[in-house]
Amino acid sequence: MIDGYVRVGKLSEASNLLNMMPFKDVVAQTALINGYVQRMKMDEAHHIFREISTPDVVCWNTMISGYVQCGIMDEALELFMRMPKKDVVSWNTMIAGYAQDGQMDKALRFFHEMVKKNRVSWNSVISGFIQNGFYVEALQHFKMMRKEGKDPDWSTFACALSGCANLAALQVGTQLHNLLLKSGHIIDIFAGNALITMYARCGRILTARQVFDEMVSVDLVSWNSLIAGHALNGYAKAAISIFQEMKKNGVAPDEVTFIGLLSACSHAGMVDDGLELFYSMSRDYPITPVAEHYACVVDLLGRAGRLGEALKLVKGMPIKANAGIWGSLLGACRMHKNPEVANVAAEKLFEFEPHTTSNYVLLSNIHAEAGSWGEVERVRVLMKERGVWKQPARSWIEIKNEVRSFSSDDSTEPRAAEVFMVLRVLNAQMRNIGHMSDSSLLDCG
Repeated sequence: MIDGYVRVGKLSEASNLLNMMPFKDVVAQTALINGYVQRMKMDEAHHIFREISTPDVVCWNTMISGYVQCGIMDEALELFMRMPKKDVVSWNTMIAGYAQDGQMDKALRFFHEMVKKNRVSWNSVISGFIQNGFYVEALQHFKMMRKEGKDPDWSTFACALSGCANLAALQVGTQLHNLLLKSGHIIDIFAGNALITMYARCGRILTARQVFDEMVSVDLVSWNSLIAGHALNGYAKAAISIFQEMKKNGVAPDEVTFIGLLSACSHAGMVDDGLELFYSMSRDYPITPVAEHYACVVDLLGRAGRLGEALKLVKGMPIKANAGIWGSLLGACRMHKNPEVANVAAEKLFEFEPHTTSNYVLLSNIHAEAGSWGEVERVRVLMKERGVWKQPARSWIEIKNEVRSFSSDDSTEPRAAEVFMVLRVLNAQMRNIGHMSDSSLLDCG
């Protein structure tokens, strides 16, 4: 009865029924706890939990999972440490919780302390690396997983392919595709969508389309991935054609669809098409434009040199402009050398991201190219006052099926001396043929 009330969301009735029971059992109490957890009412759940003299493993895990879902990792850890007998679910919950909270160091510590890891354990840590931008580490752990004899499932493959997509690691991604073909997971829609994205981001748009066509079934994510892939590779007209094909197949677009379409039009300079698509969102579909759509339109107008229209659009928006919108406008100012609008965009951008170095560098470069050295100095002083400094960028390269990462002035690289020597030679050659102007070297470093 209690479980039935919980299933239909009648927690008050379930609580009353539990209180009427002369002898409360842990199963009934856990059922009510689970109901509170699902609705993120952890105070109520904890109250029931304290009344249980000897909670079983399921009860402990339900409480820990509840705190994890609410992002209260300190409470989750306290219960985990008190738990007399931890099972693999307990460990996996903590790993996933720390990963979702961005604490990959702690997630990895729990992962390594586990005596028996299952596929969920591996998937939790691999997906955690992907969520937090550690793509190389994700691929390394995928490789370790297979070495330890654990078979990846569609979720593992999807995460690994996402890592390849973000690193543009085509060779590794192709190897994963071959593994998918051998394992039979290629029929899975999630893995198929990940393949489309991977090939598209690696510039293999025809292969991405082939994967799409060979999928047994596709969903909206599949269509959106294909549209975004064509947009990324500069095939704006093809992206719009796919959009028309999608509608003919009875698939309704969503917000993500239009982000891909607007991005395609922006990069191709198709201003009129882009504006028509933007206005069609609320006119032809029940879709209200959000900040990402406005950022695309600002970029669309900005790339076309229509900075006045872009600024007018931003000021007249029904929603508050965010960092992405002001960043798009600032980038357009660099392209069309407009320091006046750049100052307006930068000041707003600094309010959202006061410690993001690239924003200051971009503004400084705009003024440097305009010869406004006083403004360049003003930006330098502003950076110093706010404690902002340039951080070395990090890049990745795929060599012989292995992804390597490096940063500027990275002396830990075994062949660093050789790398710097080659760079100096290339630098000299570029100067000799005029591919490096003085202004291109100006920054705030």
